[in-house]
Amino acid sequence: MEQTVHGHEDNLKEYTIGTEAYGRRTDFDPGQDTIVRTEARRLRRKLKEYYETEGKSDDVVIFMRTGSYVPAIRWRASLDGQSQVSTRTANELWVEGDGVRVALTAFQAHANDPIASACAFGITDDLLHRLVQAPGIKVVSETASRSSRKNSDSLKEGGELEAQIILDGTVRSEHNRLRVSARVSTTPGLLLWSQRFDAATDEDSLLKLHDAVAAALLSRIAPRASIVRRYLGTPTQTLYQFFSKALAAESLLEEGTVVTISDSLKRFEELVLEAPEYGRLHCGVAQCYMALAQRGARSSKEFVSRASEACKRAIAIDSNAIDAHSTFGCILAQEWNWKAAEESFRRALRLGDQHAAHRQFAQFLLLHSRFDESWKHFQIAEGMDPFSARQKSSIARFFYYSRWHREAKEYYARVMQYGPLPIEATLIRAFTEIQMGELKNAVALAQGVRRRVGTVQLYLATVAEIFALSNEVDQARSLAVSSGLLAEQASLSYFRKACLALALNEPAKSLEFLSESFKRKEAELPWIAADPRFDRIRGDATYQSIVRAVF
Repeated sequence: MEQTVHGHEDNLKEYTIGTEAYGRRTDFDPGQDTIVRTEARRLRRKLKEYYETEGKSDDVVIFMRTGSYVPAIRWRASLDGQSQVSTRTANELWVEGDGVRVALTAFQAHANDPIASACAFGITDDLLHRLVQAPGIKVVSETASRSSRKNSDSLKEGGELEAQIILDGTVRSEHNRLRVSARVSTTPGLLLWSQRFDAATDEDSLLKLHDAVAAALLSRIAPRASIVRRYLGTPTQTLYQFFSKALAAESLLEEGTVVTISDSLKRFEELVLEAPEYGRLHCGVAQCYMALAQRGARSSKEFVSRASEACKRAIAIDSNAIDAHSTFGCILAQEWNWKAAEESFRRALRLGDQHAAHRQFAQFLLLHSRFDESWKHFQIAEGMDPFSARQKSSIARFFYYSRWHREAKEYYARVMQYGPLPIEATLIRAFTEIQMGELKNAVALAQGVRRRVGTVQLYLATVAEIFALSNEVDQARSLAVSSGLLAEQASLSYFRKACLALALNEPAKSLEFLSESFKRKEAELPWIAADPRFDRIRGDATYQSIVRAVF
């Protein structure tokens, strides 16, 4: 209580409590000596008993969430009518325990397919290696045979170590391409999640593919709640039901189109109503709003505000959630609070490694033209999930902004091994082709996207830009007029309109749009400092005043 009242909650770690409160020596190992966890459980029980009996009329309520040593202090009036629901929901999601117990079943391939068989063996081996090292996971069986899945008793080691989760999958090869299907199930047989990874391969790249699939799989399903990552809690079957739905919503967010992000947001918001104490869901809501804000939304300032509310709720639920702090860093950046944003990213990475945290921090560094630092984090993120569509789009932006053309060529030559480029990455690649003087390639990429996006103005505006910058000005103007891309009622941010106007050689109109974007504090505006599309107006006084005001 003393540490909390004086604002030193960060000091309330298991090691510190053990050495300072319980007199343990400096070589105290919380993994071997459970006194802090044992006493914390006893204290929670005593607090519960007190407030249910003689303290039931107290104006102030003190409690500790499971998995945390920080006491929460609330006025009883603020908890009336909601504490029972909130507490019950939290207790239904986690119980005190020691992480997630996982059994890995060997990935299968047809016996007459040597490439697929070798890949299946390699993925199983690499996945096992990563599972053993992942925070919050206990591998209770190194590799279970496929038949043992029918009898969960064979996955036990002394009753208590029965696996909660089983990972398995299959590998097929055809025409120099591999399809890896991975599944996550509970031991009772409930399928929680399934993911396909399609990749091109040859003998030289097979080892890299093994590791890539294992890394991508683990990055998507690994525990994120700190109570589990720190081996203080275990998910319940109720949690797994929401976990399954959260993965489905995250898969839509990962696709990265306006339509799929909107669908993902709808799912997350529905799930939050059912499980308000599941921080991952609130973080998902925040990420969806931020993704929409960065994709030409006219109401981006409102989206950032909603993202902030959701993210603060996620942090309140779990103050050590990596994804919550990295997402909050993105939000602070959109509020132009640069110092606080960077600290939020760094705090996230101090809490642990996570693909999205490295990618988001890399984008922040890119925005400030800190290219070498940015590339370092992009490489880490890619190593953790090279199949990620959002990762591909972010790296495409990096190469365009940094003008690292040689590295860009090498990247695009190899990244196709991990599936096709998403729409956003394809469009950004077209801008890089223009930088390198490959105008025909740029037009071809833009035309391919145009056939796929229908009437979505966000993408049509970018296609028109590419046409204009590739000397296809008439085609660009025709598309802009027929689709009403620069009209007042267009469903585009003023920032996007500024980009298109500049590509159409209308710098005065572009500056007008940028000024309006500044007034509305649009989410995409900070990119003007690093975006090569604004090279031609960098000497303009209006442009320079906006950049100074933003940064």
